[in-house]
Amino acid sequence: MTAKKSTPMQIDTLRQQAEGVLREKASVVAKKMETMSPKETRRLLHELRVHQIELEMQNEELRRAQVELDTSRARYFNLYDLAPVGYFNLSDKGLILEANLTAATLLGVSRETLVKQPLSRFILPEDQDIFYWHRKLLFETDVPQVCEIRILRQDVMPFWARMEATMAREADGASVCRTVISDITERKRTEEALESSETRYRRLFETAQDGILIIDGETGQISEVNPFLEEMLGYSHEDFLRKKLWDIATFKDMEALKAAFWKLQSKGYFRCNNLTLETKDGRPTGVEFVGNLYLAKDHKMIQCNIRDIAEQKRLGEALQKAHDELEQQVEERTAELRTALYEINAMKDQLEVENIYFRHENKMKHRYEHIIGQSDGLKYVLYRAEQVAAMNTTILILGETGVGKDMIAAAIHGMSPRKERPLITVNCAALPGNLIESELFGRERGAFTGADARQVGRFEIANGSTLCLDEIGEMPLGLQAKLLRVIQHNAFERLGSSRTIKVDVRIIATTNRDLEEEVRQGRFRQDLYYRLNIFPITVPPLRQRKDDIPLMVQAFIERYAKKLGKQITSIQKGSMKALQDYPWPGNVRELESIIERAVILCPGPVLKLADRLEISSPPFASALRTLEETERNQILRVLSDTCWRIEGKDGAAAILGLHPSTLRARLHKLGIVRPEAKGTDS
Repeated sequence: MTAKKSTPMQIDTLRQQAEGVLREKASVVAKKMETMSPKETRRLLHELRVHQIELEMQNEELRRAQVELDTSRARYFNLYDLAPVGYFNLSDKGLILEANLTAATLLGVSRETLVKQPLSRFILPEDQDIFYWHRKLLFETDVPQVCEIRILRQDVMPFWARMEATMAREADGASVCRTVISDITERKRTEEALESSETRYRRLFETAQDGILIIDGETGQISEVNPFLEEMLGYSHEDFLRKKLWDIATFKDMEALKAAFWKLQSKGYFRCNNLTLETKDGRPTGVEFVGNLYLAKDHKMIQCNIRDIAEQKRLGEALQKAHDELEQQVEERTAELRTALYEINAMKDQLEVENIYFRHENKMKHRYEHIIGQSDGLKYVLYRAEQVAAMNTTILILGETGVGKDMIAAAIHGMSPRKERPLITVNCAALPGNLIESELFGRERGAFTGADARQVGRFEIANGSTLCLDEIGEMPLGLQAKLLRVIQHNAFERLGSSRTIKVDVRIIATTNRDLEEEVRQGRFRQDLYYRLNIFPITVPPLRQRKDDIPLMVQAFIERYAKKLGKQITSIQKGSMKALQDYPWPGNVRELESIIERAVILCPGPVLKLADRLEISSPPFASALRTLEETERNQILRVLSDTCWRIEGKDGAAAILGLHPSTLRARLHKLGIVRPEAKGTDS
């Protein structure tokens, strides 16, 4: 198994495409720089250098991931493709579904041409019936089968193969025959050579370590005996030739041996594990007796193999010991291989999932490369984000739907020490309640109905990075306790597993709900709220950032005009005024949708709105009061804890991360006064 390499032509094409995109972006930047002040130009150049460094670091991470993936592939190649035997997966019709490299080498063809081919195509016609019954018995009895057949090799002569097959079930329930084929040509040649050599057979007969008797099948007269049996029972060769088979048995087993002789006449085979023969000096010897009937020149003959049971037991015990040791070695090696395979699969899953999130985050970075706006409200939000970005503090981002809470979360992650790893996001509102737990913490195969594969959770993927819990207010109450435990102890268990997994994850939560009200209504855990509300950041709605609307409109016009191939140079003053007067219940997301629709329908260079903006004040005023109340309650709580002390190390301004003058301005705007002395502070 080898990784595909890019051709020089493909590399040149990619380079040309990259250079074209670079020239296009450079042209846009150059035009933009013409209108910039020197300070803005220096800031832009600084941002470009930082962006270039980030891209180089990301490329290095991808290269390391590729090296690890190549190493995993090399291990798989050594374990499977370079095995000393051929592995096949066959369908119930005998078609080849998969084969390793050794299998293709044995058949003398490329592995690609084997797929969907019947294995019977490579078997000699004389052995087709053997292969047919081999498969039939396997699928009917589900018992492992073994057979020896001759296989055609494409480039050389046929070879003898030992075929071992077992049944298996695929994930879809289909039956699959797992077959191992090994070349036994040399063994067969040896057997044929032995069978064809009478001299060699005689030598084996004489040197065998079992007693062998050749008996007349009609009379029971002994006609030949090997030296081993002569030595074992103490009779001479002549003594044996004067006896019948049952004459060498003890008195109590004589009738049993006669019965065995007559059974051989009809059955052709007899075996007895507890027969006693008598030595010449009268000593009984327990033996295992095996008799086979055959024809020699149209005359019935019986070959009897006689083995001393004591020797057999000794050899059996030795064999069992060797078998047990081999089983132990196989189990240990199998455990090692399973562990290695588990590590490879875990590494592969981690790399694949991180790569998906990396590409997603990279795309999102380019999409929201700049947060548009110059209003005081937005500057204050960014100031708060910059204050907390370098720490591991849990952050709660509040704001209405569509204000860009996800962009603030991405900005905090981008300014943090964890920025080299991708920001992992899970939308608690987009997933059904019964799937959020497995999405966050992962699951083992079979953890519940339908869990047919192991899944890595978002907490495990975000190890060493930041996890954004979007719309945390939608999380089911039953799952909040488990989330609280993970935040407090940095540990969790996958569904269906008792193994604890330790992680290092920073939490950023976002919500458009009033969590204090949710706590009062019993829909959100109070302890989880306090754990999340360490450093709240409230993103103001678009109606409170009217100064940012012209900048956003211009940016959206440029984006969609370029996307649609239109030249739009300006917007009607009336349209701009309507946009600034509109309260924007859908916030930035609604503004972007309206501008995109207007650009689509715009026939000329001057943009005018395609929608009539209807103002509906009551719902938005209610929402505004909710956000102001949230900020008011937070400030009042801190002032109460500090006894209304604003300045100083332990003052309310330091706790809230504000300048004392900024806090006084917020108190004046929100109408907050000290109960004891109206309008004063310290």
